[in-house]
Amino acid sequence: MALTERHHAFITARFYQELRDHCPGACAATFILATQRYGEQRGSRMAQRAIRDGRELDFAAYKAYGEWSYTEDYFACGKHMEVLEQSPDYHYLVHACPWRDQYQDMDLIDGARLYCRHIDLAIARGFNPSLVFEVRSTLHEAGRCDFVLRDARLEEKGFTVDPARSRMPFDYHCGHVYRTFADLVASIHGETGQAIRARVRAAFAAQYGEPLAAVLDRYRDTDFNVLP
Repeated sequence: MALTERHHAFITARFYQELRDHCPGACAATFILATQRYGEQRGSRMAQRAIRDGRELDFAAYKAYGEWSYTEDYFACGKHMEVLEQSPDYHYLVHACPWRDQYQDMDLIDGARLYCRHIDLAIARGFNPSLVFEVRSTLHEAGRCDFVLRDARLEEKGFTVDPARSRMPFDYHCGHVYRTFADLVASIHGETGQAIRARVRAAFAAQYGEPLAAVLDRYRDTDFNVLP
């Protein structure tokens, strides 16, 4: 069994639950910082690939060098989204999302609100902090995500990249998000954070099996700031 979007969402949702229950005063700040760090690292890798290929760090490259290797059919086919405008701004809505579904199944929508309010902004900032990415609403607040990529001009600039040059499997993404959250939570909260890290891994193994939890362990020494 391969790791998927749902596994990825479970990891962050469980960290939110643990922080809420054991570090309530610093839950939101810790969770947001971990989300931002994770997103910025992803965006930086995208930028590194684009620069290596001689591309400008604009929104056309941002879209082309996204790392997701989707497993959900409706997500891979773009059936979850509605494009309202491509130029000058790229304006689109998202009506369905496996991350929302997973958080909702775990009754942790408050955590989803935090994650989705910050993750896309962090990825864009890590890619190129000069780009203006607007999150006008998310599924958890308005029944849809409303995103605007300012001055993207995709009808003029749009291009594609061989997925083999940009995309990573969810094994890698799940290892990355677990490592980033685990390290920051332990760094900030010491022994309490280390215990949270252990409980999140144990919960993941209980939910999905030890073989998939062991996949997360394979990335404990990976430097996610650089290209794999």
